[in-house]
Amino acid sequence: MKTIFYELNEVPRRIFKLYADAAPGSSFGKLNRFGKLFETVTQDVGHLSPWITWPSLHRGVSNFEHKISDLGQDLTHVDKDFPPVWDLLAKQGVKVGMFGSLQSYPLPKNLDNYEFYVPDTFAAGPECFPKTLSEFQKFNLGMVSANGRNVSTGLPLKDAARFLMAAPGLGLRARTVGKIANQLVAERLDKKRVVRRRTSQVQIAFDFFLKELMSKQPDVSFFFTNHVASSMHRYWPSIFPKDYPEGKFDAAWLTDWKNEIPYAVHQANDQLAELIRFVDNHPGYRLVVLSSMGQAAVADVEPISNQVLITDLEKLLSSVGMPRDEWEPRLTMAPLVVVNLKSAEGEEKLRKVEGFKINGSGIVCEFLGQGDVRLDIQINNVDEVHVTDATGASLNAADIGVEKIDLQDASGSYAYHIPEGILIQYDGMGDGVGNESGDWRQISALDVAPSILNNFDIAAPSHMAGDRSLFTAGATA
Repeated sequence: MKTIFYELNEVPRRIFKLYADAAPGSSFGKLNRFGKLFETVTQDVGHLSPWITWPSLHRGVSNFEHKISDLGQDLTHVDKDFPPVWDLLAKQGVKVGMFGSLQSYPLPKNLDNYEFYVPDTFAAGPECFPKTLSEFQKFNLGMVSANGRNVSTGLPLKDAARFLMAAPGLGLRARTVGKIANQLVAERLDKKRVVRRRTSQVQIAFDFFLKELMSKQPDVSFFFTNHVASSMHRYWPSIFPKDYPEGKFDAAWLTDWKNEIPYAVHQANDQLAELIRFVDNHPGYRLVVLSSMGQAAVADVEPISNQVLITDLEKLLSSVGMPRDEWEPRLTMAPLVVVNLKSAEGEEKLRKVEGFKINGSGIVCEFLGQGDVRLDIQINNVDEVHVTDATGASLNAADIGVEKIDLQDASGSYAYHIPEGILIQYDGMGDGVGNESGDWRQISALDVAPSILNNFDIAAPSHMAGDRSLFTAGATA
């Protein structure tokens, strides 16, 4: 059966059920009543991040085997040993559509069986297939680069101009233009609402995905969105205040941000309504909504008003004697910074960064192999930033590209990653299947990739040890 995968990053069963039960007539409610409900459990070990758990789901092996640990890694070797499921499908003649799944850059060398291919929003370049989508990706990558820990009110203007000229032909709908216009008005009336620009990006992306889906109708397609996950991290206490000690969060803060997760969920609900309608009108299609893991409250978290961040990577690396031609930045999720070094000498220079002390704490440098290095600072809620070098001499924070940033929403990661995610399989109204009991069956996230292959009568490679029957007719909740 042809399948659409809507990758709703990090949404757990608790969030899905909350909104499905609150609005039975919504897309969430319909999926809850008529879908086959599964709770996925990632098999990854150590620190859980989406750039780790999604490759595990897509490749059918855990991070213990694939070793992917960060965005922007060179995956050439990994792709040979543990190729992503879309690559295995395309090589067997299955028509594939790709839009934004994590770790999907670069484009495959052979695009013969791809109907469209837009890599993730942390790609090292804007290349897309068809090429007409590249202007959108330039705009998209520019927005990701501009929006770090806070959301910028600026735009990458040159890319935006080219993108907007191409947008009508790419599938941008009048209703989405209206949503963006309403967003800009909302920002004028209440500056706090600028944080919803994170969702505006996915509204635009979904229009383009939907046009490609409807016109090309591939056998299997993937669409990834992080907008609900982003809101859950920041605003979980506003909908689940009892998950935290009484008085942990200021009542005014809870009131200011109480509508952000519902807003993000509403946008996902609208997109799912389009996909449900498509499946209902196209027999032989199914919709699968899934997350590679979930989120839950962080018990001992403290409210965060500011963070110390690396805001000028070029200044930081220049301060340890590394010229600009010796390194390349990688797009990643703030507050992390990832850089790729072009020589072994660069690694020796970069290690000098570990000698800096910021309010007594160091910059953590983790060397990931193949020249990639992750830099992280874990310093919050400070009045001033004091920097010293390895000799103890004082430095100006601005001279090394480090800055205290006041958070526009005074939010940290108040919810964080847990192993349990969701998978809802909706085969359309025509099958007569209902889920009146509301039962959920727990499965391994490693069952997904071999089951996708099995759905298309393709034998899974030997390294995929998961259950292969997830999408067969007999797979019930």
